[in-house]
Amino acid sequence: MQRLRMRQWLLLLLRVLAIALIVCAFARPTYQGETSWGGSVVPAAAAVLVDQSYSTSYRLPSGTLAEQQRDQVDQLLSVFSPRDKLALIPFATSPREVLYAPPDLLRQRVGEFVPSQEATDLGPALLQAARHLANYPDLDSELYLFTDLARYNWDELPEQKALFAQTRVYIGAPELPERNNLYIEAVRFSPWMTSANGELALQADIRYDGSLPLRDQTLDLFVDGERVRRRAIDLTPQSKTQVDLRFTPRRTGRLSGHLELAEDDLPIDNRRYFAFDAPSTINALILGPQPASTYYPRRALSAATQSDPALRIRSGLLSNLVPDELAGIDVLLLCDLERLTREQASTVHNFVRAGGGLILFPAATADLKYYNQNLLPGLLPVLIKDALGTAADKSGFHILDSETTTHPLFAGLLGVANEDTPRFFSHFSLAAGNHLQALAYFDDGNIALATGWRGQGRTVLAAFPLSMEWNNLALRGLFAPLLHRLVRELSQAPDRYATYTVGQTAHRDLGDLPLDAALIAETPTGERLRLQPERIDERYRWKVPNLSEAGIWRLLDGERLIDSFPVNVDTREADMRTIGPETLERTFAAENLYFLENGEAQRLQVLGNRYGRELWREFLALALVLLLAELWLGRAPQSAAPKTEIA
Repeated sequence: MQRLRMRQWLLLLLRVLAIALIVCAFARPTYQGETSWGGSVVPAAAAVLVDQSYSTSYRLPSGTLAEQQRDQVDQLLSVFSPRDKLALIPFATSPREVLYAPPDLLRQRVGEFVPSQEATDLGPALLQAARHLANYPDLDSELYLFTDLARYNWDELPEQKALFAQTRVYIGAPELPERNNLYIEAVRFSPWMTSANGELALQADIRYDGSLPLRDQTLDLFVDGERVRRRAIDLTPQSKTQVDLRFTPRRTGRLSGHLELAEDDLPIDNRRYFAFDAPSTINALILGPQPASTYYPRRALSAATQSDPALRIRSGLLSNLVPDELAGIDVLLLCDLERLTREQASTVHNFVRAGGGLILFPAATADLKYYNQNLLPGLLPVLIKDALGTAADKSGFHILDSETTTHPLFAGLLGVANEDTPRFFSHFSLAAGNHLQALAYFDDGNIALATGWRGQGRTVLAAFPLSMEWNNLALRGLFAPLLHRLVRELSQAPDRYATYTVGQTAHRDLGDLPLDAALIAETPTGERLRLQPERIDERYRWKVPNLSEAGIWRLLDGERLIDSFPVNVDTREADMRTIGPETLERTFAAENLYFLENGEAQRLQVLGNRYGRELWREFLALALVLLLAELWLGRAPQSAAPKTEIA
């Protein structure tokens, strides 16, 4: 009898323990080595960074990288409770709105995320994340970064170990096969010969990041919406190929176009846009105190007219410098200038303020006091000081510094010094004022050519006269193309060849357009934005605050086209090669760095690191063992009970 009671008590104990273990399993107990049983129950502060750069639009058979990323973020947000302090931070080039909301609301917003046309700029997003986490010093800090790990921008990031030393950093990156990409890296052309009915040469750099050769890839050239050229090109793996294309503009004015490759898995970088001017005429006037003063500029620009059909040259004496003589002139060259009369100086100042271009070569005997007090203040912010060097001594000289002279005017003109390199035996010293731009430097560090604005026009000042005693520039091959380029440069707005990438801000110079004009920016997809002028460097420019799309942007005054300019994607983002773990470990603390898993494993990973390892599986397994033991014990054979005798 006593053995039977013991057996029943043991069965009861096993059942109670099994039930208790099941209850404990549903309570999801945890264990951490540092905090022992139970882990931490304090809510966490978390910053979730989501990459919206255009590389995430890369297409895979299962969908785009951005779609995979959204699924990962949605899974992660289901892990959080309403007590957690969440910040959802999308990022690309331009800043995005940081979203603060409970997990359920953030999951709805994630479904709206689409890739932009911008490149990656992770630095500002990390600072936003650090500021959010710093608001909750008593909570666990967690940083989640969802990105395709494309290479661009990571080398530009400063080390983040100090900023996130107490933060667990999770990297959510899709597992990707090798990503091949073909794109147009750059388009180049020389603006110094553009004109209607004159042939223009384009050069395109085609980059191919892939493992197998490509044959007969098509490259199309479109101008004003019409395809004018097609080329078939062959590409080898991991290579850059230069393709030359020639065409003839069919009209004058502002023209635009693009190059286009056949579509691949990342189509957004298969187009490259450009714009240029094909002027009908460029009128230049060369004046000097005597015919010999203008001899070399006349010869140089007359030679340029043989290849530049838009260029028109006239020359004369300084005595002809009157307002009527400047009617219809785009660029004025004053050579061997000592000083001007008050009326002549006023004529030159008015010409420049109205939008004319001026090239000024001072005389060897120039009246520097007159220049600095009367002439230059109305043209550009600079002072001419004493001459350096000795014109009579030809043994010592200076040359133009090819390393510091980087303006496009000198592209292809400066290189290794040789016998054709101009020698400057003496030159004036120029003291630059505010907003003066140096176009070229001597190898002694002094300015050789300077430019500045007054009103709507520009002036280029040489720090030397065109004198064989001072230099031999006029006898060297550099002189004619440089002078031709200067005339071309000053005849057009300075930002006509400005290049922009998506995410930048544009400031466009539109001449004498009234500041109260109702100017509209039209995006490539037809959206219209009202613009406001902004004062920059003593001039007003029209500001386009966010270039959000690649393509040709148009500026309209009512329905009248005022300006157009190209915007392209940043091709550094097109490098689809991924960074390795060593880059991440160099950026963040390796001991706090984790790679997120998928599905339920992600939940276990995050909660395990936050609260400790969950033990509900072990508790359920032990409860099952106890139930099996109870079943076996309850079914085991019992010994026969003793018989009772009846009297």
